[in-house]
Amino acid sequence: MRCRGAGVEPPFAAVTSASVVTVTAAGLLLLADLPRGLDIPGGHVQRGERTAEQTARREVWEEVRARLGPLTLVEVIESDYFGGDDLTYMVIYVGRVVRLAPWEGGYESAGRVELPAAAFLDRYRGGDPALMRHLVTRALALAGPGANG
Repeated sequence: MRCRGAGVEPPFAAVTSASVVTVTAAGLLLLADLPRGLDIPGGHVQRGERTAEQTARREVWEEVRARLGPLTLVEVIESDYFGGDDLTYMVIYVGRVVRLAPWEGGYESAGRVELPAAAFLDRYRGGDPALMRHLVTRALALAGPGANG
């Protein structure tokens, strides 16, 4: 995998997943409580979706029951998992929460958690902590004033 930056626009047909660094009005990260631990909301493109942003917004709704304002592209991650002739992409956005729906359970996560970015990064045990640190740091810089870094 390699980071290509936010200036790259991959063909949607090659995008496999989209995630969002989701920021609350208080500048905290809104995270999904998943079986693998706390993580930014995101997931795979589904049939019928036409843009990575559509996938990202759906995943945020399913995992943390939030509606977001405008999304800003943070990073495009290129993968050659299927070989150099069949590159795929993961797209990462940042977005601010504009509405939280009541949590009722039974969705794609056990719940949602709000944490300062530093606390999340200290606790993160996913596949690549250095990559997550890069994504969150870049996202908060793009989110602007009031984002808790």
